[in-house]
Amino acid sequence: MTDTVARPGKIEATAMMIALLASLMALGQFATNVYLPSLPTIRDQFASNDTMAQLTLTAYLIGFAVMQLFYGPVSDRFGRRPLLIYGTFVFTLGSLVCVLAPSMEILIAGRVTQAVGAAASLVVARAVVRDSFDGNQLQRVMALVSMFFALVPGMSPFIGGLIEEYAGWRWIFALTGLAGVVVLVWMMRRIPETLKTPMPRLDLSSVFVGYGAVLRSAHFRRYALANAFIFGAMFAFFGGSPKVYIEVLGVTPKEFGFYPPLASVGFVIGGFTVSKLTGRVSSVTICNLGLAVLIIGTAISVVLPLSGIIHKHGFNLAIVIFVSGLGIFLPTAMANALQTFPERAGTASAMMGFLQMAGAATGSALVGLYQEQAPVLTYPVVMLAMTLAATFVFVVEGRQRAPTG
Repeated sequence: MTDTVARPGKIEATAMMIALLASLMALGQFATNVYLPSLPTIRDQFASNDTMAQLTLTAYLIGFAVMQLFYGPVSDRFGRRPLLIYGTFVFTLGSLVCVLAPSMEILIAGRVTQAVGAAASLVVARAVVRDSFDGNQLQRVMALVSMFFALVPGMSPFIGGLIEEYAGWRWIFALTGLAGVVVLVWMMRRIPETLKTPMPRLDLSSVFVGYGAVLRSAHFRRYALANAFIFGAMFAFFGGSPKVYIEVLGVTPKEFGFYPPLASVGFVIGGFTVSKLTGRVSSVTICNLGLAVLIIGTAISVVLPLSGIIHKHGFNLAIVIFVSGLGIFLPTAMANALQTFPERAGTASAMMGFLQMAGAATGSALVGLYQEQAPVLTYPVVMLAMTLAATFVFVVEGRQRAPTG
């Protein structure tokens, strides 16, 4: 920590610090879908219905998206560290509510509380990264952090399924609470305040001005909107693949739990590719490569069933390719979107996070609307459509003059 004192507002890019920042960002991702294998059990235990059970996810996503818009400007005014402490504490409190929930309504309230805390951890941790690193180092650190960030959704259903089978769903939320405590203690010991120049004041007009400045930037829109569409494609897979694998292909839930971690190998490949290309080619070239790989993966998932080939390993191949493209595009896009606004890193991070979760909700909702009519093709078509939309935005916004922010 001596270097932190010598250079206020900066932290060292050590392996432990990167792991801590990644853990802060991944808390919300972990809680999003770790409990999904237990949804039928939760529904039956509370004598509820599918709509209420799904609301435990929907309410979480809404809270996670909306609260990010609030935390960004607050962290730019009052600092990163207080918001990180608050966020991890509230997340842990929400986990405790879920563990003790006597009814579905209280469980939903606990889930919303989790989301309120997790949103702060994600937005502010991303702002800390932007405060502390610049240029190629920012892109490399973001690639490493994002690699872990994206691995978590792939691993969490598998972990949740094991806990559900051997201990029950309440222990899943006990695990999220324990994770919150560990990250809170770790963060309080290792992360200093990184905000150099707080905003002079915080009021509703200044918040709108801040978000307006961010959204007026064609450079920010290019990366953040494309990133949001890609998140929509990813959550279309999360929402639609269980029905295809388990109900259509006859894969057991335990076997299905192995496939998201398999797909996550692609993100390691993508992250390794970014680390090798950064500094050698432009970030636009890296993003174009990522989008090309993403299109190939989603196109395969559509073409195979249209050709009469409906097999689990065909879908597995497609999603590994997709996630490889995700590993190339996602960290590069996130780093470049935040690079534009060093003086409003919290605001820019919040807007990007809101757009991400809005994209995720859109992708999931589209699958929910149409999968009953087309069980196999719905999620691949939604993934391809949203990936093509991301590519269109990236190309069109790239033709605009990017403001300096």
